[in-house]
Parts: sequence; structure tokens; C-alpha cells
Amino acid sequence: MPTPLHILIVEDSEDDTQLLLHALKKGGYEPLFERVDSGSDMEIALARRKWDVVVADHNLPHFSALKALDLLKENGYDIPFFIVSGSIEEDLAAQAMQAGAQDYVMKNNLTRLCPAIERELREVEVRRDRKRAEDTVEHQAHYDLLTNLPNRTTFRDRLTVALAQTGRNRKMLAILFVDLDRFKTIVDTLGHTIGDKLLRGVAERLRASLEEGDTLARMGGDEFVILLPQINRADRAVRVAQRILEALKPPFHFDQH
Repeated sequence: MPTPLHILIVEDSEDDTQLLLHALKKGGYEPLFERVDSGSDMEIALARRKWDVVVADHNLPHFSALKALDLLKENGYDIPFFIVSGSIEEDLAAQAMQAGAQDYVMKNNLTRLCPAIERELREVEVRRDRKRAEDTVEHQAHYDLLTNLPNRTTFRDRLTVALAQTGRNRKMLAILFVDLDRFKTIVDTLGHTIGDKLLRGVAERLRASLEEGDTLARMGGDEFVILLPQINRADRAVRVAQRILEALKPPFHFDQH
């Protein structure tokens, strides 16, 4: 079964486009394509959908592969870019590769294109897997795994910023500490699974009691802390505390408990 391939083709020749599509189909791909021949049309196409690869003719009447590559990089797209040309001088080919093109293929030897695309798609997946892993590690360093709330480190950073702003703006901030009485008894009698569900449920109710710009963090165990930055009057902290008490009054129901 052919592999679907979303390909943006930067080309002014319909005949050359058909030759390119034929080579892709012969190489086992089902090309889902759009053809553009100007920078403005390329920008629109890039914004309209997600592309697997971009293939560009080296020289167009009002555009070029190098300009297309610049446009791709300027907009932060990580998409494999290939140049297909009837003729290209070695120094221009080297310049294109240095600018970030993955490969260049001559129009009289399109059999090289599909293996090159396959190779680069594997590389893209490796880069994306690495980026996802790095993002996960970064997130875990700053957020609590159970509740997805900011952790102690993130709270300290936000408190530092809030203190600096308070000093400049001559406003106040408030910090509220919340912990759950007899939480250990719940864990000892009903188990950690119920305890974890309770912590997540409490976190949701606490979050719903706050306003945009407030910070709710889990400090560990059954302890939460709330930062109210840039407040004009202390009674706002009292109102938030009252909302929290009201929010926690209804019983939590987990697994028939």
C-alpha cells in the first residue's frame, strides 16, 4: 500500500510537477500535494496545513529554492527541504546544503528522490522524539507529576518575580498554605490510589477557586501553596480563603468511597 506523503511543491512547470509526482508514486508514495510558485503562495500553503516535505525547483522566474528555504527557516518550520533542478552549479548546490537543504536531485535522475525523502523523514522523527523527551524532562523539573501543578521550584521562581514586582509597584502579595487534615488516615485505610485521586480532586477545586495570574503549587504530600500577586487589599486573600473552604465542603466520591 502506498505511503501518504504531504508534499509542498515549489515549481512553475506543470509538466515537471507531473514528472515529480510520477517518480514519487513509483517510489511507493501517495503524494498529496499543492504546487506554488511564489513566496506569498508558499507562506499561505505553509500556514494552511502540515507538510511532510518541501521540494523546490532551483530557479523560478520570480522565486528560487534558496528564497523558499529562507522563508521556511524564518518561519520556524522543521520540514525536510529538497532541491530538484535541471542544472545546478556545484557552488550553488553547496550553498543550498549549507543553508539547510537536505539534498538536491537532478531532474534527469529522480530515482534518488524517494530514498532521500525516506532518509530525512526518519531523521525528522528522531529529532521530534528527542524534542518530546527534552520537553518531558523540562516539564517534570517544574511541575508536579500527579497534579500537573507547578512544583516547589516553580513556585519559588514565581514568588521571586512577584516580590520584585511588589517592590516596584508598592502593592502587596499574599501566600496561602493549604494542607489536608488526616490525609495519612485516608491513605492507610483506602490505599494510595484513592489518596492520589483525592489530591487531584483537591487540586482541581483549588484551581477553580483562583483567578488568572494566581499561582497554585503542590509543595509535596498533602501540602499546597497559593500565591496571590499584585493585590491592593488584604481582604482579597480572605475572600480566596473563603472560596477555598466552600469549594472543599462537598464530599469527594472515588470508587464507591
